[in-house]
Amino acid sequence: MHSSPLMALLGDLLHLLPVVILLAKLWRTRSCSGISGKSQILYAFVFSAQVLDVYGTSSLGSNPPWMRVSLVLASYLIIFLIYGPYRKTYDRDQDVLFNEFLVLPCFVLALFATEGSSSPEHVLLAFAALLEIVAIVPQLELLCGVQSVDNYVVSYLVSLGLYRTVFILTWALQAREFVALPIVVSFVQILLFVVAFLRVFSLKQSKEKVPYDVVE
Repeated sequence: MHSSPLMALLGDLLHLLPVVILLAKLWRTRSCSGISGKSQILYAFVFSAQVLDVYGTSSLGSNPPWMRVSLVLASYLIIFLIYGPYRKTYDRDQDVLFNEFLVLPCFVLALFATEGSSSPEHVLLAFAALLEIVAIVPQLELLCGVQSVDNYVVSYLVSLGLYRTVFILTWALQAREFVALPIVVSFVQILLFVVAFLRVFSLKQSKEKVPYDVVE
């Protein structure tokens, strides 16, 4: 069984949606509050690795070329806006998770996952796939520390979860060979999103000193 063109198109649109939501937030609110710059740096690397997969041999490079380029350009624009024009609104004190603690373990695991391969490209793509699992962690850490977050950020997280869900469904419909790495990436990411939303819900219901409120 193969995935329909409609499912593939839906997956492509959902891949773009989180980036579009962030750009819309930055443009309309003139603020990057609630957005982790460190997460965006990690995602920019992942998107850059997709561009390097010229022949689409990796699950990371399954998107059409125009989308890969669009994601890279948009991700670096977001980083520029966070650390440039809107840096005064950046939640620097809450975005404190060191990326090195995420990057180094992913690189070591990528070396083990590609053991026996002499291609640096394979190592890079495996590293990017693993990095994609944890790229959202700084964002989740930031959300647990801020007092409020707008609906753009909530929509951003929801769209990321939807994209990964559609990714798994598309893979199931294709019914080809089992490729463990991207499927594990997707399930772990969805689990992280579920934990994050449960945490958000518990904070909203509690009377803690620093509650989590959704701002219109």
